[in-house]
Amino acid sequence: MKSSETNNNDELNAENSYLSLIFQNTSDLFCLLEVKNKSELVILSINPSYLEAARSFNPKITAKTFLGRSITDVMYEEYEYSKTKALEVLDKYEEVLETCETNIFIEEFEFKGAIRYYSSSITPITNKKGECTHLLYASNDITEKKSYELRLTSREKKFRALIENAYEGIVLYDAEGIIIYASPSVQNIAGYAESEVCGKKGTDFIHPDDMAISLNAFKSILSKPGESLNYRFRLQHADGHYLWSDATLTNLLDKPEVGGIISNFRDITKQKLAEDKARESSQLLEGINQNINEGIYRSIPTGSFKYVNQAFLKMFGFDSLESLNKIHSSKLYASKDTRKGIHELLLSKKNINNVEVRFKRKDGSEFWGLMSSSLIKGENNQTYFDGAIRDITKQKMAEEKSRQNEQLLTSISQNITEGIFRTSVQGGIVFANEAFVEIFGYETEEEVLEIDPNVLYAEESARKRIIESIRREGFVRNKEVELVKKNGDTFWGLYSCSHTRGSNGEDIFDGAVRDITEIKMAEDKLTRLNEELRKQNLALASREEELNVALRELSDRNFELDQLVYKTSHDLRSPLTSILGLVNIAKIDEDREHQAEYLGRIEKSILKLDEFVRSMLNYAKASRTEVKMEPFELKTLIENCINDLEYLENFKQVKTTLTIEGESKSFTSDPLRLKIIFSNIISNAYKYVNPEAGNSYLKITAVFTPTALVITFKDNGIGIHKSQIEKIFDMFYRATEKSEGSGLGMYIVKQSVNKLGGEISVKSKVNVGTTFKIVLPAV
Repeated sequence: MKSSETNNNDELNAENSYLSLIFQNTSDLFCLLEVKNKSELVILSINPSYLEAARSFNPKITAKTFLGRSITDVMYEEYEYSKTKALEVLDKYEEVLETCETNIFIEEFEFKGAIRYYSSSITPITNKKGECTHLLYASNDITEKKSYELRLTSREKKFRALIENAYEGIVLYDAEGIIIYASPSVQNIAGYAESEVCGKKGTDFIHPDDMAISLNAFKSILSKPGESLNYRFRLQHADGHYLWSDATLTNLLDKPEVGGIISNFRDITKQKLAEDKARESSQLLEGINQNINEGIYRSIPTGSFKYVNQAFLKMFGFDSLESLNKIHSSKLYASKDTRKGIHELLLSKKNINNVEVRFKRKDGSEFWGLMSSSLIKGENNQTYFDGAIRDITKQKMAEEKSRQNEQLLTSISQNITEGIFRTSVQGGIVFANEAFVEIFGYETEEEVLEIDPNVLYAEESARKRIIESIRREGFVRNKEVELVKKNGDTFWGLYSCSHTRGSNGEDIFDGAVRDITEIKMAEDKLTRLNEELRKQNLALASREEELNVALRELSDRNFELDQLVYKTSHDLRSPLTSILGLVNIAKIDEDREHQAEYLGRIEKSILKLDEFVRSMLNYAKASRTEVKMEPFELKTLIENCINDLEYLENFKQVKTTLTIEGESKSFTSDPLRLKIIFSNIISNAYKYVNPEAGNSYLKITAVFTPTALVITFKDNGIGIHKSQIEKIFDMFYRATEKSEGSGLGMYIVKQSVNKLGGEISVKSKVNVGTTFKIVLPAV
């Protein structure tokens, strides 16, 4: 029963849309008036043809001239009717109001010295009680028709019935379908004069695709004297294009004064295009409605739904509108009070936007939805709730996780020993943790937020240079800067900072600083010692060359050792500090669900320590172990390196292929150093996967030639910026923010390749990938 009502409403809506199209596109004049207080007539709407006709009398008239005004005021003020003329017209409206019957009459207007005639009608529109609520005034310019009537000779009177039955274009056919008369309006519509069409078949002017329907219509009406038949076809205009025509065939062969079949037709091209466009728009709207992720609905206050789209059914777990309407709409809310509150809000405010509501599915599970709805008044004052619901459960979960992460980060920020800060060029310091406050010798964070960031630098222009560097490179890493405490004491800080944009486009700088004064003093002392040693070496230049080489190597080793000591202290202390902070947090957090998370983070820090220790071992092996050349199985060596890296997070995500070409029987090298080289390069391919690449890969190609072994490692990972390629083989250098290693890997690779007398080169492009090429000489 409800489905039948829905279909009736759909048909009614379609009919209303069609009538609206006719109202807007017809050449007839229409004016819709509302009856107030049983006698006052107020203009509600006019169609474009009515407005165009009115402008021919007064060009200044617009649609606003009529809408909402009394018909009496319009007659006197706009048309400047005489009182007699106005009363004559108003009497016709009053007659319709009294009788509730249509009044048809002829109107006569003088326009630019000429008389124009209109066939007009006033039709009452009543409600269910039979009360007249509206009047529809319709008028058609019949000046041409009236002119014919005045000028018709006795021969032309034969066609009086034809003229009276004509609407716009009029054609008269004989029984064979030959045109024997065409009205002048045919030329206005189709461009043909009467002489150009008379004597020809009507089908000569019809589109080939509409020929069959036209012939069938003529054949059908031929056997039905006195009856009429309506159909549509495409009529060829005199200039060659086709226009859509709506025609009515009337069989008047039995009337002597006519003696033919009348075709009354009019150009409905604009109407047809409008209908097609409306149909396409309706199909598009329905297509969008059924394919969007938001649930669209129309419900009524009684708790049932008139319409829902597929997304709504899927969201709530129903398979059809019928199954959905078996329950009251209140059952879809997790709380009845929530539904009641929304209902009351809609009744008072008429609409709500983006209200977060907890809903319940058919299976009882709950989800969060973002709801917008409006109260709509339909026909017969029927109330509807039209709205949309979007499932935001994942968004809510993400927000909650973000909140928890923010709490965790705040806790970590307050427990680590490094000073964390955020500054902006315009706003100065906007955040500083407790360690930052302590490092610079201030009492509170509030005190720090009040100072000018420039006073924290020993050199006045230092901050400006750092900001310029950050803007150029996007970040600075481990930059040594001389800073100033509150009491004026200077100290050396290790400074790292990155650049982002705020919500309003302002520059934001987030960074960390660590007091390295003691380390710096040790470095300065070591530098002085190295300088002294250099002077001593120069003084001993006369000694044997072997001793000179040994001293230079000793100097290099001392420098590496200094760097190693500094970096080792940092990379060992950082994870340990992190572990200590997490342990402290775990002690005060009694929530057992968080313990696994803390353990996971501790495990990550321990693995970082383990990886650093492995790097140090590889460094020791590469630096201290003598080169031992021996035959080896390259395929087995590389596969073992790959298998040793199965524990890495992205290992299964990367498709690894190995291709070996050439003869390897006589080739020897140092398998230990080869393994160090291969493991470091392959592990980087797994660590720095590009999440946007789709199918990640690592292609290893080895080619044995008579003089060398050439090995390439090609991946489609995140790549290396061109400004960093020359630095990747430096000790402790990290080429990316994502790096969690020691910074020794590629340094060890370079040193090992050099020990083997080989060469290594790299090509890389950000977000495209990296290719390493190693050439080892045959020994």
